[in-house]
Amino acid sequence: MQIRDALLNGPLGFGAAPLGNMFRNISDEQGAATVDAAWKQGTRYFDTAPFYGAGLSETVASGLRGHFLRAPSLA
Repeated sequence: MQIRDALLNGPLGFGAAPLGNMFRNISDEQGAATVDAAWKQGTRYFDTAPFYGAGLSETVASGLRGHFLRAPSLA
């Protein structure tokens, strides 16, 4: 078994730059609803970086992390 077989990622990832207001300002509620919709459709890979809104994307994404993670061993 290869490591890729053990990962939870699907074929698509979520680019979280818009959570950092990259293209336009979005509210925390809009960001949460967008991430929630992606999760419900099976997305398990969320890409964020400190350069997305000077860390705003990471802040929003990390604030939602506990909502989606079910097992305490996932971090």
